[in-house]
Amino acid sequence: MIGYHVTTPAKMTKYRQIQAILPPVRFWPSAGTALKWARRTGRTCIVKIRVTTAYPLPDHKPAYWTGEIVRLRTEEPDPAAPNGG
Repeated sequence: MIGYHVTTPAKMTKYRQIQAILPPVRFWPSAGTALKWARRTGRTCIVKIRVTTAYPLPDHKPAYWTGEIVRLRTEEPDPAAPNGG
């Protein structure tokens, strides 16, 4: 399942240091719902994640959570893109 995790810049820095988001990881099923939550909470970072197991959050519909460690992938620059991606 693809989802969108909403977080703060400080937490995003920690995630990048360990290259993972540790459980429980809460996320939204679409970029639109994640953006609404980000605006509502003042969080400015939205991370697209992929998980294999997800459970609904009863108090924040349509949000989900997973007990997986979500590994962050570093995107390789596209050499065909302007300025090397």
